[in-house]
Amino acid sequence: MDAAWFEAEQPVVGIVDEACSDTSDDAGTRPIHVDDALEAVLADDGVTISRGTLEDVLMAAPSLLVAAGESTLSAIARAEPDVPVLPVGDIVGLETVDRDALPDALAVALAGDATIRRRSVLGVDIDVDADDTTRDSDGSPARALFDVALVTDEPARISEYGVSSRGESVATFRADGVVVATPAGSHGYASAVDAPHLSSTVDAVAVTPIAPFVMQTRQWVLPEDGLTLTVKRNDTAVRLVVDDQPAETVPVDATVTIAVDSALPTLSVPDLEAE
Repeated sequence: MDAAWFEAEQPVVGIVDEACSDTSDDAGTRPIHVDDALEAVLADDGVTISRGTLEDVLMAAPSLLVAAGESTLSAIARAEPDVPVLPVGDIVGLETVDRDALPDALAVALAGDATIRRRSVLGVDIDVDADDTTRDSDGSPARALFDVALVTDEPARISEYGVSSRGESVATFRADGVVVATPAGSHGYASAVDAPHLSSTVDAVAVTPIAPFVMQTRQWVLPEDGLTLTVKRNDTAVRLVVDDQPAETVPVDATVTIAVDSALPTLSVPDLEAE
């Protein structure tokens, strides 16, 4: 649900610069340049700037975050900040602002005229048996802002997968893998494998086989809770991938449980959003 975001009394703008070796315009994660125009906007509003890695910026207790690139947004979603994020650059599936429009967008946000949109973040657990649940090192589920996939380690090696929703079997199929995408993720990689495009207003996920053995295999729009994936049979190792980050190998008959775990608040500035 959308809501207005109001200016903090003593705003701190956190600019997240994650390491990136590609500095081209297409990289998305190239550092955000703080030019004279941006400095002027922040100075006029009495803003303190914190810039650096996500960990360093969060320690400064920011009022809002500024970030570019899918990988950086994914890292922020995993950290579960309690402040909104202004996405910058070309990020498919999210409303963003152009880098050149960042000063104006921040001025709007700091005046309290931006809108918060809450993006679903999926929590992912692997249950090998009743007493063995795989989680992140801090005990929390792995998290995905865009998508979760089971894929074979070797290309073109088909395995068999099962999909269930709220305790009911949806389908069993042979394919190279299966991807579960949030509304934001349904416009990215999942779109390349013909996943349905979902509106951000829909509380659902898109589930799609990757390179299915039978071309008539369907795609599904399912509730965003109570979803499970299983590997029924494999000819090679099957790996769990969470927002493009390989997690671990999933054995046959293990259950991958997926449900909305949290939400990432993003700031929307309609008149300045990238087209």
